[in-house]
Amino acid sequence: MAKLELFDRKVETVRVALGDLREETAQSTAALARIAAAEGGMEGGELDAQAARVAETIRRQEAIVATIAELVFGLDQAAAAIAGEFEAIKRFTRRERFVAFFSARKAARMRHSRTMEHTLAARLEDLLSKSGAILRLIEDERAFASEQQQRAEGDLVHLIERRKGTARLLDLAARQPDESGLFAEDALLERATSIFRALVESLNDGIAAMQTLLNKLAIDGQQRRLLCRAVEGWGFGGFTPGVAGEIHATSQGAQTAREIRRRKTLADDAFARRFVRLLEKHDASG
Repeated sequence: MAKLELFDRKVETVRVALGDLREETAQSTAALARIAAAEGGMEGGELDAQAARVAETIRRQEAIVATIAELVFGLDQAAAAIAGEFEAIKRFTRRERFVAFFSARKAARMRHSRTMEHTLAARLEDLLSKSGAILRLIEDERAFASEQQQRAEGDLVHLIERRKGTARLLDLAARQPDESGLFAEDALLERATSIFRALVESLNDGIAAMQTLLNKLAIDGQQRRLLCRAVEGWGFGGFTPGVAGEIHATSQGAQTAREIRRRKTLADDAFARRFVRLLEKHDASG
């Protein structure tokens, strides 16, 4: 996805999908809280509905995270394409090399005139804007998922304790003829525990995936600002004040370009481990 014409539309689609996912997640965590607090009895039909809702929530979360990862990967491809184009433009053309044989200054002026015809600065600025949009989207979703995860994890603990209480009652009533109700309740609690444990594990996995994406976006952003600085230094047009300030801040930072490259390698490796299918799909498509 080196071409980013559809990026904004895809981000908006993800934003809407995340809104629906949040609603489903909130409904599931609310149901878990009610069951854990023993507010009313449970029925098998209710658990069937909750199991279906949780399964759909997990499915949607995985699909949305995969889509976001594809967008992040697309930004990386676009940045690599711009960097490659920049390196190619910096080199003298055949004609410029011929002119340089007689006048290096004239050849340099010809190259400078040629660079001004390109839109690398504008494209990089657009790329940084798109990176910021997806970064904010992921940060908001991670904050929501973390809140829901903490709440759900606490309620899951209460649900497990409730089941332990039922198990103790079963032990006490083991020799009495009327313990069928306790057996039924224990079976329902066991099933509820399994359903909502899957929800909590899914939230944990989603948070970890989003952190991987955030780490990659953060270091990718630093590398792109270094590229902006290089592009600006070669006279490919100026950046707006906001982006220029970010570029200057990056250039004044303690991290060297080598350190940024090292950290990007680590972030890319983590991304590759987390999103194996995405990279396999990309490799298969050529």
